[in-house]
Amino acid sequence: MYHVYVFTLPALLWLLVLWRAPSACNGSRPSRLLWGFLVSIAVALTTRPPAVEHLVRAATGSPDLSVLLKHLAGLASNYFILEYVITVHGRGPRRPWTARLRIAAAAAAALALTVVFVFFFQHDPDGPPSRVTDAHLGDWSVRLYEGIVYAYLGTSGALAARLFWSNRRSVPRGVLRSGVVCLAGGCALTVGYTAYRVFFLAEQHSRPGTPGPGTVDPVSETLPVVILLLLAVGLVLPPLRGLARYGRDQYALWRLHPLWADLLHAVPEVAFGPRVGRTRDLFILGDRTLDVAHRAFEIRDACLVLRERSAYGGPGGGTGVHGAGAGTVAAVARTVTADARTGLAEEPHARAEAAWLHAVLHGEGDGYREGGAAPLPWNARTPREEIGWLLKVAEAYGRVPRGA
Repeated sequence: MYHVYVFTLPALLWLLVLWRAPSACNGSRPSRLLWGFLVSIAVALTTRPPAVEHLVRAATGSPDLSVLLKHLAGLASNYFILEYVITVHGRGPRRPWTARLRIAAAAAAALALTVVFVFFFQHDPDGPPSRVTDAHLGDWSVRLYEGIVYAYLGTSGALAARLFWSNRRSVPRGVLRSGVVCLAGGCALTVGYTAYRVFFLAEQHSRPGTPGPGTVDPVSETLPVVILLLLAVGLVLPPLRGLARYGRDQYALWRLHPLWADLLHAVPEVAFGPRVGRTRDLFILGDRTLDVAHRAFEIRDACLVLRERSAYGGPGGGTGVHGAGAGTVAAVARTVTADARTGLAEEPHARAEAAWLHAVLHGEGDGYREGGAAPLPWNARTPREEIGWLLKVAEAYGRVPRGA
């Protein structure tokens, strides 16, 4: 798993840091705490590659300062994730002294690590940085150092896991709740990792003559990867939900555009939105949910205007359904109108509506000779049903060949 630590996980986390940076700068306190957690984890993992270790050694003169930086960043990440879940938990009164106590605990742990590392560790100028702990596991200073790390890690992980798990029912079902469950699972697995490391280190002894980077345990290398993946999935799922909704809205606008564009020119009395090309519409950023609703309602209003024209024969003779296809459209419309009255499926009704609209918008001649045969309007109970119905009409409208 070493190559995962060195390359994949740091790159993934720095991408998340860059992605969340705008929301951290312009967002709320939870967004800033979440960003601080991501930065801390990214810094902790970035200290592991040998190139970074050599850079820290050359810049500071310390042979193993990167180990201390890694653990300090780990403490900071635990502090930020704990503050984040406490902030979004939203239960019980806020007590300022508890926040100050958490800051004091994190600062005390960081100060204790620094003092033990600087004044009591046995530093090896010629060995790899990880040997400062792995090669001297039996020393009291290393045991104290590791004890501080895992005491803070286990305590904060257990509290964060409990808060995430208890808060899951206040989150709507679906992607958001799945993200909270992943966060709770990652924090709970942190507690298990801490317990395992305490047991593992209790079994080890100092091995000053051992070559290489130190004591490598597959479980100790694998569990942090699983924890980080769970936390990353939990943090990414809610934004991905918004991205998926944006994709669905863009696809809906793409499907509605041909019918909307034809109605735009045929029914100018309807207050349509900005005239945007179909391709250019794909490059509009932001939330498109309201745009989909507005476009669907514009199509609905234009269809109602066309029905009124058809019922009254059109203004001044009007223009509408004519030619050889008019009788066919009328026959289909009458059949589907009867189906709609008896509660049959809506797909034939949508096809008949699309055929009627195509004949109205692309027919030749003058007058609404078959206008009275228009299908009954679809009675949607909610805006979502209205949009879904018009998407089916637009899809069927696009399949009608020109000149039919």
